[in-house]
Amino acid sequence: MIRHSRPEGRRKKSRSLQTARQEYCSRISQIAVKALLYEVCIAPKPGLVDRLNNGAHQDMDIYTFLDSACALSGYFREITEQGIRLQRVSPEHLLPYLQRFGVLAEQEMFRATGEVNTHKGIVFSMGILCAAAGHLYGKTRRVSIAELLRVCGEIAGQARPAEEREKTAATNGERLYQKYKIEGVRGEVFREFPSVRLHGFPAFCRAMKKGWDINSAGVYALFHIMAHLEDTNLISRSSLETQMQIQKKLCEILQDDSLSPQEVLHQAEEMDKEFIRLNISPGGAADMLSITLMIWFLQKELPEYFGEFD
Repeated sequence: MIRHSRPEGRRKKSRSLQTARQEYCSRISQIAVKALLYEVCIAPKPGLVDRLNNGAHQDMDIYTFLDSACALSGYFREITEQGIRLQRVSPEHLLPYLQRFGVLAEQEMFRATGEVNTHKGIVFSMGILCAAAGHLYGKTRRVSIAELLRVCGEIAGQARPAEEREKTAATNGERLYQKYKIEGVRGEVFREFPSVRLHGFPAFCRAMKKGWDINSAGVYALFHIMAHLEDTNLISRSSLETQMQIQKKLCEILQDDSLSPQEVLHQAEEMDKEFIRLNISPGGAADMLSITLMIWFLQKELPEYFGEFD
Protein backbone atom coordinates (compact mmCIF):
# COMPACT_ATOMS: atom_id res chain seq x y z
CA MET A 1 0.00 0.00 0.00
CA ILE A 2 1.44 3.33 -1.06
CA ARG A 3 1.08 6.12 1.47
CA HIS A 4 1.19 9.69 0.27
CA SER A 5 2.88 12.38 2.24
CA ARG A 6 0.65 15.09 3.68
CA PRO A 7 1.97 17.81 1.32
CA GLU A 8 1.21 15.58 -1.69
CA GLY A 9 -2.25 14.84 -0.30
CA ARG A 10 -2.91 18.54 0.12
CA ARG A 11 -1.74 19.18 -3.45
CA LYS A 12 -4.12 16.52 -4.77
CA LYS A 13 -6.99 18.03 -2.80
CA SER A 14 -6.09 21.49 -4.09
CA ARG A 15 -6.04 20.24 -7.69
CA SER A 16 -9.39 18.54 -7.17
CA LEU A 17 -10.94 21.72 -5.78
CA GLN A 18 -9.47 23.74 -8.64
CA THR A 19 -10.89 21.31 -11.21
CA ALA A 20 -14.32 21.48 -9.58
CA ARG A 21 -14.20 25.27 -9.64
CA GLN A 22 -13.19 25.35 -13.30
CA GLU A 23 -16.01 22.97 -14.19
CA TYR A 24 -18.47 25.15 -12.29
CA CYS A 25 -17.37 28.30 -14.15
CA SER A 26 -17.63 26.48 -17.46
CA ARG A 27 -21.15 25.29 -16.65
CA ILE A 28 -22.30 28.78 -15.65
CA SER A 29 -20.89 30.17 -18.90
CA GLN A 30 -22.56 27.43 -20.95
CA ILE A 31 -25.92 28.10 -19.31
CA ALA A 32 -25.59 31.85 -19.87
CA VAL A 33 -24.89 31.34 -23.57
CA LYS A 34 -27.69 28.77 -23.81
CA ALA A 35 -30.12 31.32 -22.35
CA LEU A 36 -29.10 33.88 -24.99
CA LEU A 37 -29.48 31.34 -27.80
CA TYR A 38 -32.91 30.24 -26.58
CA GLU A 39 -34.05 33.85 -26.19
CA VAL A 40 -33.24 34.80 -29.77
CA CYS A 41 -34.88 31.61 -31.11
CA ILE A 42 -38.15 32.02 -29.20
CA ALA A 43 -40.77 33.37 -31.60
CA PRO A 44 -42.72 35.36 -32.46
CA LYS A 45 -41.42 38.18 -30.27
CA PRO A 46 -42.98 41.61 -31.00
CA GLY A 47 -40.48 43.87 -32.76
CA LEU A 48 -37.53 41.69 -31.76
CA VAL A 49 -35.07 39.58 -33.71
CA ASP A 50 -36.05 35.91 -33.61
CA ARG A 51 -35.90 32.82 -35.82
CA LEU A 52 -38.85 34.07 -37.91
CA ASN A 53 -37.76 37.61 -38.78
CA ASN A 54 -35.60 40.60 -37.81
CA GLY A 55 -38.42 42.44 -36.07
CA ALA A 56 -38.03 46.21 -36.20
CA HIS A 57 -34.28 45.94 -36.83
CA GLN A 58 -32.50 46.59 -40.11
CA ASP A 59 -28.93 46.22 -38.87
CA MET A 60 -29.10 42.75 -37.26
CA ASP A 61 -30.57 39.29 -37.69
CA ILE A 62 -30.52 35.99 -35.83
CA TYR A 63 -26.97 35.25 -37.00
CA THR A 64 -25.75 38.54 -35.53
CA PHE A 65 -27.11 37.39 -32.18
CA LEU A 66 -25.58 33.93 -32.52
CA ASP A 67 -22.18 35.53 -33.20
CA SER A 68 -22.61 37.85 -30.24
CA ALA A 69 -23.66 35.10 -27.81
CA CYS A 70 -20.68 32.94 -28.76
CA ALA A 71 -18.32 35.91 -28.41
CA LEU A 72 -19.51 36.46 -24.83
CA SER A 73 -18.88 32.89 -23.69
CA GLY A 74 -15.37 33.63 -22.40
CA TYR A 75 -16.61 36.71 -20.57
CA PHE A 76 -19.28 34.79 -18.69
CA ARG A 77 -16.72 32.22 -17.61
CA GLU A 78 -14.16 34.84 -16.56
CA ILE A 79 -16.67 36.96 -14.64
CA THR A 80 -17.84 33.86 -12.75
CA GLU A 81 -14.22 33.05 -11.91
CA GLN A 82 -13.72 36.60 -10.67
CA GLY A 83 -16.75 36.23 -8.42
CA ILE A 84 -15.08 33.19 -6.83
CA ARG A 85 -11.65 34.82 -6.53
CA LEU A 86 -13.15 37.87 -4.87
CA GLN A 87 -15.31 36.08 -2.31
CA ARG A 88 -13.56 37.95 0.49
CA VAL A 89 -14.82 41.22 -0.99
CA SER A 90 -18.37 42.02 0.09
CA PRO A 91 -20.85 42.10 -2.83
CA GLU A 92 -21.55 45.82 -2.46
CA HIS A 93 -17.86 46.56 -3.09
CA LEU A 94 -17.39 44.08 -5.94
CA LEU A 95 -18.42 46.10 -8.99
CA PRO A 96 -15.21 48.14 -9.49
CA TYR A 97 -13.24 44.87 -9.74
CA LEU A 98 -15.58 43.60 -12.47
CA GLN A 99 -16.04 46.64 -14.69
CA ARG A 100 -12.94 46.21 -16.85
CA PHE A 101 -14.11 42.71 -17.82
CA GLY A 102 -17.41 44.21 -18.94
CA VAL A 103 -15.60 46.79 -21.08
CA LEU A 104 -13.56 44.04 -22.74
CA ALA A 105 -16.71 41.98 -23.30
CA GLU A 106 -18.40 44.90 -25.06
CA GLN A 107 -15.39 45.20 -27.33
CA GLU A 108 -15.60 41.47 -28.13
CA MET A 109 -19.31 41.84 -28.87
CA PHE A 110 -18.80 44.75 -31.26
CA ARG A 111 -15.93 42.93 -32.95
CA ALA A 112 -18.09 39.85 -33.51
CA THR A 113 -21.12 41.78 -34.78
CA GLY A 114 -19.43 44.40 -36.94
CA GLU A 115 -20.14 47.19 -34.43
CA VAL A 116 -23.81 46.26 -33.90
CA ASN A 117 -25.14 46.54 -30.34
CA THR A 118 -26.82 43.20 -29.71
CA HIS A 119 -26.10 42.46 -26.04
CA LYS A 120 -24.73 45.55 -24.32
CA GLY A 121 -27.41 45.42 -21.63
CA ILE A 122 -26.77 41.71 -21.17
CA VAL A 123 -23.05 42.32 -20.60
CA PHE A 124 -24.09 44.25 -17.49
CA SER A 125 -27.11 42.26 -16.25
CA MET A 126 -26.04 38.69 -17.05
CA GLY A 127 -22.44 39.54 -16.21
CA ILE A 128 -23.53 40.48 -12.69
CA LEU A 129 -25.67 37.33 -12.48
CA CYS A 130 -22.62 35.21 -13.36
CA ALA A 131 -20.43 37.10 -10.88
CA ALA A 132 -23.04 36.54 -8.16
CA ALA A 133 -23.13 32.83 -8.99
CA GLY A 134 -19.34 32.79 -8.58
CA HIS A 135 -19.46 34.76 -5.34
CA LEU A 136 -21.89 32.23 -3.85
CA TYR A 137 -19.88 29.20 -5.00
CA GLY A 138 -18.73 26.83 -2.27
CA LYS A 139 -21.70 27.21 0.05
CA THR A 140 -22.38 24.14 2.16
CA ARG A 141 -26.03 24.31 1.08
CA ARG A 142 -27.90 24.95 -2.14
CA VAL A 143 -28.43 28.61 -2.95
CA SER A 144 -31.98 29.78 -3.60
CA ILE A 145 -32.67 31.87 -6.69
CA ALA A 146 -33.95 34.61 -4.39
CA GLU A 147 -30.55 34.74 -2.67
CA LEU A 148 -28.76 34.78 -6.03
CA LEU A 149 -30.81 37.77 -7.20
CA ARG A 150 -30.31 39.50 -3.85
CA VAL A 151 -26.54 39.32 -4.31
CA CYS A 152 -26.98 40.70 -7.85
CA GLY A 153 -28.74 43.70 -6.34
CA GLU A 154 -25.93 44.21 -3.82
CA ILE A 155 -23.29 44.10 -6.55
CA ALA A 156 -25.20 46.54 -8.78
CA GLY A 157 -25.68 48.95 -5.90
CA GLN A 158 -22.32 50.56 -6.57
CA ALA A 159 -23.19 51.38 -10.18
CA ARG A 160 -22.78 55.10 -10.71
CA PRO A 161 -26.00 56.77 -9.48
CA ALA A 162 -28.13 58.04 -12.31
CA GLU A 163 -28.25 61.52 -10.77
CA GLU A 164 -24.55 61.94 -11.46
CA ARG A 165 -25.14 61.32 -15.17
CA GLU A 166 -27.78 63.99 -15.69
CA LYS A 167 -25.42 66.71 -16.88
CA THR A 168 -23.56 64.42 -19.29
CA ALA A 169 -26.36 62.14 -20.51
CA ALA A 170 -24.91 60.32 -23.52
CA THR A 171 -26.98 57.16 -23.90
CA ASN A 172 -30.69 56.65 -24.46
CA GLY A 173 -31.01 55.27 -20.95
CA GLU A 174 -29.33 58.29 -19.43
CA ARG A 175 -31.49 60.70 -21.41
CA LEU A 176 -34.62 58.87 -20.31
CA TYR A 177 -33.51 59.07 -16.70
CA GLN A 178 -32.97 62.77 -17.12
CA LYS A 179 -36.45 63.22 -18.59
CA TYR A 180 -38.56 60.62 -16.74
CA LYS A 181 -36.35 59.30 -13.89
CA ILE A 182 -36.49 55.86 -15.50
CA GLU A 183 -33.51 53.88 -14.17
CA GLY A 184 -33.14 51.29 -16.95
CA VAL A 185 -31.08 48.14 -16.62
CA ARG A 186 -29.02 49.45 -13.69
CA GLY A 187 -32.15 50.01 -11.64
CA GLU A 188 -33.55 46.63 -12.70
CA VAL A 189 -30.46 44.78 -11.44
CA PHE A 190 -30.14 46.94 -8.32
CA ARG A 191 -33.76 46.10 -7.43
CA GLU A 192 -33.00 42.38 -7.83
CA PHE A 193 -34.63 41.96 -11.25
CA PRO A 194 -38.27 42.68 -10.28
CA SER A 195 -39.56 42.15 -13.82
CA VAL A 196 -38.03 38.66 -13.72
CA ARG A 197 -38.53 37.84 -10.04
CA LEU A 198 -42.15 38.97 -9.78
CA HIS A 199 -43.43 38.52 -13.33
CA GLY A 200 -41.37 36.77 -16.01
CA PHE A 201 -40.04 33.80 -14.05
CA PRO A 202 -43.30 32.93 -12.22
CA ALA A 203 -45.19 33.15 -15.53
CA PHE A 204 -42.65 30.92 -17.26
CA CYS A 205 -42.85 28.35 -14.46
CA ARG A 206 -46.67 28.34 -14.53
CA ALA A 207 -46.69 27.76 -18.27
CA MET A 208 -44.15 24.94 -18.09
CA LYS A 209 -46.09 23.24 -15.27
CA LYS A 210 -49.18 23.34 -17.49
CA GLY A 211 -47.24 21.41 -20.13
CA TRP A 212 -46.59 24.28 -22.52
CA ASP A 213 -43.58 23.96 -24.82
CA ILE A 214 -40.63 26.19 -23.99
CA ASN A 215 -41.27 28.48 -26.98
CA SER A 216 -44.84 29.32 -25.95
CA ALA A 217 -43.82 29.63 -22.30
CA GLY A 218 -41.06 32.03 -23.36
CA VAL A 219 -43.46 34.28 -25.28
CA TYR A 220 -45.88 34.17 -22.33
CA ALA A 221 -43.09 35.19 -19.94
CA LEU A 222 -42.03 37.96 -22.33
CA PHE A 223 -45.59 39.35 -22.29
CA HIS A 224 -45.52 39.48 -18.49
CA ILE A 225 -42.14 41.21 -18.51
CA MET A 226 -43.25 43.74 -21.12
CA ALA A 227 -46.40 44.47 -19.11
CA HIS A 228 -44.34 45.66 -16.12
CA LEU A 229 -40.85 46.71 -17.26
CA GLU A 230 -39.96 50.33 -17.99
CA ASP A 231 -38.20 49.42 -21.21
CA THR A 232 -35.73 52.14 -22.24
CA ASN A 233 -35.24 50.51 -25.64
CA LEU A 234 -38.93 50.65 -26.45
CA ILE A 235 -39.44 54.15 -25.04
CA SER A 236 -36.44 55.58 -26.90
CA ARG A 237 -37.88 54.28 -30.19
CA SER A 238 -41.39 55.56 -29.43
CA SER A 239 -42.57 57.34 -26.28
CA LEU A 240 -43.53 56.72 -22.67
CA GLU A 241 -47.18 57.07 -23.69
CA THR A 242 -46.77 54.33 -26.32
CA GLN A 243 -45.26 51.98 -23.77
CA MET A 244 -48.12 52.65 -21.35
CA GLN A 245 -50.65 51.81 -24.07
CA ILE A 246 -48.81 48.58 -24.87
CA GLN A 247 -48.69 47.63 -21.21
CA LYS A 248 -52.41 48.29 -20.80
CA LYS A 249 -53.18 46.03 -23.76
CA LEU A 250 -50.90 43.27 -22.45
CA CYS A 251 -52.47 43.42 -18.98
CA GLU A 252 -55.88 42.96 -20.58
CA ILE A 253 -54.65 39.95 -22.56
CA LEU A 254 -52.97 38.37 -19.53
CA GLN A 255 -56.04 38.71 -17.31
CA ASP A 256 -57.50 35.66 -19.07
CA ASP A 257 -56.47 32.69 -16.93
CA SER A 258 -57.61 30.29 -19.66
CA LEU A 259 -55.15 31.75 -22.18
CA SER A 260 -53.83 28.97 -24.41
CA PRO A 261 -50.39 28.66 -26.00
CA GLN A 262 -52.01 29.08 -29.41
CA GLU A 263 -53.68 32.34 -28.38
CA VAL A 264 -50.45 33.68 -26.87
CA LEU A 265 -48.59 32.99 -30.11
CA HIS A 266 -51.41 34.53 -32.16
CA GLN A 267 -51.37 37.70 -30.06
CA ALA A 268 -47.58 37.86 -30.35
CA GLU A 269 -47.75 37.48 -34.12
CA GLU A 270 -50.26 40.33 -34.45
CA MET A 271 -48.27 42.52 -32.09
CA ASP A 272 -45.09 41.77 -34.03
CA LYS A 273 -46.66 43.14 -37.21
CA GLU A 274 -47.70 46.31 -35.38
CA PHE A 275 -44.29 46.81 -33.76
CA ILE A 276 -42.54 46.38 -37.10
CA ARG A 277 -44.90 48.94 -38.64
CA LEU A 278 -44.18 51.39 -35.81
CA ASN A 279 -40.44 50.53 -35.79
CA ILE A 280 -40.37 49.78 -32.05
CA SER A 281 -38.55 47.02 -30.19
CA PRO A 282 -38.66 46.02 -26.48
CA GLY A 283 -34.98 45.13 -26.22
CA GLY A 284 -34.91 45.53 -22.45
CA ALA A 285 -37.68 42.96 -22.09
CA ALA A 286 -35.74 40.56 -24.32
CA ASP A 287 -32.76 40.88 -21.96
CA MET A 288 -34.97 40.07 -18.98
CA LEU A 289 -36.34 37.04 -20.84
CA SER A 290 -32.73 35.86 -21.16
CA ILE A 291 -32.28 36.27 -17.39
CA THR A 292 -35.54 34.34 -16.84
CA LEU A 293 -34.28 31.49 -18.99
CA MET A 294 -30.90 31.46 -17.30
CA ILE A 295 -32.28 31.04 -13.78
CA TRP A 296 -34.63 28.34 -15.08
CA PHE A 297 -31.65 26.45 -16.54
CA LEU A 298 -29.60 26.98 -13.38
CA GLN A 299 -32.27 25.21 -11.36
CA LYS A 300 -32.71 22.41 -13.88
CA GLU A 301 -29.08 21.77 -14.82
CA LEU A 302 -27.21 22.60 -11.60
CA PRO A 303 -29.66 21.44 -8.92
CA GLU A 304 -26.78 20.58 -6.60
CA TYR A 305 -25.96 24.29 -6.43
CA PHE A 306 -29.28 26.09 -6.99
CA GLY A 307 -32.54 25.27 -5.24
CA GLU A 308 -36.07 26.62 -5.41
CA PHE A 309 -36.81 30.31 -5.72
CA ASP A 310 -37.21 31.03 -1.98
